[in-house]
Amino acid sequence: MANLLRPIPEYIECPNCGSEVEIWSDEDETRCSSCGAIVVREQRFSCLEWCKYADRCREFIEKVKESRIGGI
Repeated sequence: MANLLRPIPEYIECPNCGSEVEIWSDEDETRCSSCGAIVVREQRFSCLEWCKYADRCREFIEKVKESRIGGI
């Protein structure tokens, strides 16, 4: 959950060209800057997948993201 509230960069290999691609912990996909391919993160499950309060957390996460964007 912390990686959704305070995203961190991770690096994965582009399956198309093999370049290292930066993807943030709150993203499911990104575009490779070398070849332009869409790179999709391997599916990981979090408490947002099974917790009965997940809807509340999703709303909270969106509010935090919106406040960061508005505060830039």
